[in-house]
Amino acid sequence: MTVTLKDIAERVGVTESTVSRVLNGVPKASKETCEKILKVAEELEYSPNQVARSLVKQKTHVIGLVISDIYNPYFAAVTGGIEEIASSYGYSLIISTTGGREKEELKYINVFKEKRVDGIIFMSGRMPDSCLTEIKNSNIPTVVVARKIDDSVPSIHIDNIKESYKAVEFLIKSGHQKIAMISGTFADVESGYNRFLGYKKALEDYDLPFCDNYIAEGDFKLASGIEGMRKILKTKELPTAVFAGSDAMAVGAIKAIKATGLQVPEDISVVGFDNNIISKACDPELTTVGQPAKSLGKKAMEMLYKVIEGENLAERSIYLPCEIIIRDSTRKIG
Repeated sequence: MTVTLKDIAERVGVTESTVSRVLNGVPKASKETCEKILKVAEELEYSPNQVARSLVKQKTHVIGLVISDIYNPYFAAVTGGIEEIASSYGYSLIISTTGGREKEELKYINVFKEKRVDGIIFMSGRMPDSCLTEIKNSNIPTVVVARKIDDSVPSIHIDNIKESYKAVEFLIKSGHQKIAMISGTFADVESGYNRFLGYKKALEDYDLPFCDNYIAEGDFKLASGIEGMRKILKTKELPTAVFAGSDAMAVGAIKAIKATGLQVPEDISVVGFDNNIISKACDPELTTVGQPAKSLGKKAMEMLYKVIEGENLAERSIYLPCEIIIRDSTRKIG
């Protein structure tokens, strides 16, 4: 026979609502009562009927995650943070990998509507207007990661201008004046272009010249770091340092520098952005801007849970700080 909340309540000597709260992780009873309820539930092999719970509560306990590239170590780390907190709240994830294609993103938003997910976390290279409109029209609680939208949709991210400024400032204070940059694509305004703006502002604030020949636009991937560095190495006067908008491009830059017979950091220092696993696997180990990727995921899910539960958010746009992690790919000069 199916074990019910009533069975557990009668065995323990409490109300069904008390049992329900304890089993759903919102206990308001004493520690002793909670332990008794959990013990009896285990003894009776109680298993909640998820379909019935969904009908009663009008909730599926499922979160839809829109992500552009699950194989990217940064996105994978953020997803790990989301999953950890979602699991603790009793939620499951449906993960959709879109490759950053608008058509795919729209498709999955509609799939999530059909599946009646309780919430959506949108984490892609950009937020197209069409997707934003679809999300708003769906009335599904949504949190955006790594993109500043507007206060109508809660978001959590880093300040890309500020953090890339700090990276270039670190190189300047290490004695470097000829600093190149391999940026992410400018089409990605939040990460690619804003990190470039941080680089440019640091040069301006320290009265250092901006040189077009020192700029290469990539796509955050290793191959574009190689190609971008090859372009920069063709300049007459070589830079003494390079700042790359991602760790993958920074590792590509190191490969291109070493291929010419130059050394890192003896001839050219290199700084990346992300602090993913590749930053410690390369030779030399990479100095980089450490993003709090897992924390971004955790905070995003915590924020989404509050929205789902109808709680007011103290802040609808949250910035998490980064840190410069100094390793062997940079050195002081002068």
